[in-house]
Amino acid sequence: MERRWCAAASGRREDGSAAEDFAQYKLQFVDYIQHDYEVIRPIVLFAETLAERSRQTGIERTSVGDKARRFVMEGMLGLVDQRAGQAGRKGHVSPEAVAAYMLYVKQLYPPIHDREVVRIVARKFGYKTNPHTVKRFFECHALPVQLELAMPAFGDFTNAYQARWTVVRMWYEGWNKRSIAGCLKLSRTHVYTILDAFARDGFAGLEEQRTRPPQHPGNQLTLPFLKEVLDIQREYPRAGRFRVHGLLESRREEPPPSEATVGRAMAINRQFHGAPGPWASAWDEEEPDTTPKHLPYRPLYRHHRWFIDIRYLVQLDDGWVYSICILEGIVNLTRKTCTLVQ
Repeated sequence: MERRWCAAASGRREDGSAAEDFAQYKLQFVDYIQHDYEVIRPIVLFAETLAERSRQTGIERTSVGDKARRFVMEGMLGLVDQRAGQAGRKGHVSPEAVAAYMLYVKQLYPPIHDREVVRIVARKFGYKTNPHTVKRFFECHALPVQLELAMPAFGDFTNAYQARWTVVRMWYEGWNKRSIAGCLKLSRTHVYTILDAFARDGFAGLEEQRTRPPQHPGNQLTLPFLKEVLDIQREYPRAGRFRVHGLLESRREEPPPSEATVGRAMAINRQFHGAPGPWASAWDEEEPDTTPKHLPYRPLYRHHRWFIDIRYLVQLDDGWVYSICILEGIVNLTRKTCTLVQ
């Protein structure tokens, strides 16, 4: 009795271990052929019983026997022709590895298009599907809360080369340029620039292209330099960045930073250090007077003022045809007499 109990307990442990191994294998399956072959492999190679394999895989005994019979009679072709479902049909179930990655991509960037997901899983897993199947998959597996994943933005990368390579890698994985810009939080123009440089120069195009010398500081906007620019701004409140740059050249022994750097320093001083703002003309500060005013030739009584208007109409032969209008200006009534002269 003791030996039988030990053997039964050992058998249960072996079944549990095989079930755990099969559950781990399922995470790596991309195609139904892999799944079906792994189900029947211990049966056709190691003469394992259908009942034991059914307990290990959680599949009905009749289904396991049908798969094994078709494999013995037709080989791998039997598994290919008799797969449980086809992509795009109702009730289609995606492999677990593909489904997990589709959910990851959707959670990483929720506005991603279904066609992008189709292209991404095709390039990563070699798995073919269609946008309609992907759409139904996301409808059936909608995430209740879109949690933000730890995807760094383009500006958060400490290595500029790695940031540019991330853009190129996502493009070749199947992401479109708009989604790359939205996921990494950079402009679409920058994405185009990086991809064009990679297409033109390869990996050399991802390296640093600035011609600054090796001893050039990483940040020139130091507090002493900001203080130096602030003093000039207060001394010359109407000076722009070109003039401030010239004043720095005359006051310093070493050449100052570029004009663009001086402009950024002036903007920082205006925002945080109370520097005078850009100069505006005195005419811009005056508000236009919108109160109605009477004309100086406003008539006070009838026949007080008369007005003459000449309008040239058209030229005939060598002379002009024009009109002379005589108008009487009064407060509420205008008498108009028009005489046509050739």
